[in-house]
Amino acid sequence: MGMTQPRRSETDLLKTPKLKMSEKLTFGLGDFGANYSWTFIASFVTIYMTDVAGIAGALIGTIILIARITDGITDLFMGAVIDNTKAKMGKAKPWVFWTAPILGILTFMLFNVPSSFHQTGKVVYIFVVYFLISAIFYTANNVAYSSLTSFMTNDKEDRVSLGSIRFIFANVAVLAITTFTTILVATFGNHQQGWTVTAALYALLCAIPLMVTGWFVKERNVAQRKTEGQRIPFVLIFRVLFADKYFILTFILYILWYLRQTENGIRVYYATYIFDNPDVMGLLSMAALLPMIIGLFFAPKIAGKYSIRKSVNVGLLISVVAYMIMAIFPENLIWLVVGLGINAIGLVPLQAALSAIVADVGDLVYWKSGVPVQGSVFSITSAGMKIGAGLQSAIVGWSLSIGGYIANASSQPNSAVVAMKSMLIYFPMAMVILMFVIVAALNYEKFLPQIRKEIEKGKIGADRAEHLM
Repeated sequence: MGMTQPRRSETDLLKTPKLKMSEKLTFGLGDFGANYSWTFIASFVTIYMTDVAGIAGALIGTIILIARITDGITDLFMGAVIDNTKAKMGKAKPWVFWTAPILGILTFMLFNVPSSFHQTGKVVYIFVVYFLISAIFYTANNVAYSSLTSFMTNDKEDRVSLGSIRFIFANVAVLAITTFTTILVATFGNHQQGWTVTAALYALLCAIPLMVTGWFVKERNVAQRKTEGQRIPFVLIFRVLFADKYFILTFILYILWYLRQTENGIRVYYATYIFDNPDVMGLLSMAALLPMIIGLFFAPKIAGKYSIRKSVNVGLLISVVAYMIMAIFPENLIWLVVGLGINAIGLVPLQAALSAIVADVGDLVYWKSGVPVQGSVFSITSAGMKIGAGLQSAIVGWSLSIGGYIANASSQPNSAVVAMKSMLIYFPMAMVILMFVIVAALNYEKFLPQIRKEIEKGKIGADRAEHLM
């Protein structure tokens, strides 16, 4: 995969300065905003569509699946677009900034399905708006935002720190959304009126933080092309990425990470129909998120001391134990809360390390091929997320339909209750076990120090020392 190596540019990948905490926090603020679109939709679109818009769960699940899979494909193209972007504002920053307000508006529109539309009209409206969010504007925004981890720094500790801070902000947003959305909807009038006001508030909370991130963070670590002035063909980017086993493994890891999150989409149903109190969702969300938020403060030190792979897999084993506790006591609120809390602790190392793993893989691919893929490699973050989340939402919708879920019923048949338990406990546990296998195969860390030294010297592509791996 070698290409002719020109004279090294002064701006090639050199050691970047340590990031200030203020810039890390500014970066993390972006994921706080993004979740007021992503988590709001992932957690509540199904129950809004079934109980307010009157769309069958299986149908909305299928719509989401089609849009998300298409979206996952467009993500790969977006990575190439970022790698070829040459703007005064930067490569990723303009995409984060300018797509944010549009994303907020579309999120508002998704939770305002016109009641005057007939069933077919509603389905078309939902598909078009959902497709615009997932396949275009969230794709552009999230791939660009995620790639900032690589563009801002090449320091390993800073990358893990950015991942931790990012997900601290994200989990604070998730906790707020899952705790207060049903309360806000009820406060503002229930039914469509309540969803309209809540969605308007969330649209602002989505757009403004992302615009702040896009405007204020700095890109310092931009890999140089071997032949300046030429665009990098998408086919070449695609080829060098999918020729690398670590890229493929990380892509699968992201799919599994988001497939595991069927528990987010089913939590409101679980609270409503198993514990007979929708407000219990707030308690379940706190149990699932507060330990994770606290743990993310310590994750960079743990990863630095024990390596990313070891700390992640120990955490995943803890997560499996937690799911076993929940499986034994699925209808005992106290034990379920305990299980969710232990599970959150177990998932901390992987959540903190996800962005760092992707950035590391980008370095590996660049070293092997000589092709800058900092934006494209982060497309796996969004592509894996979209495909996994699309399947996750579809699986939730399908499982409810197969289980005989009855919208707005005072009680549900036992088959629907089994479906809810499967989505909260058994299916996520299976995904965690598969993630353990994938992470065990990501054994690249021992090679990275020497590889980064080679990159700093411009020894990439055909000029690299192939014996290092």
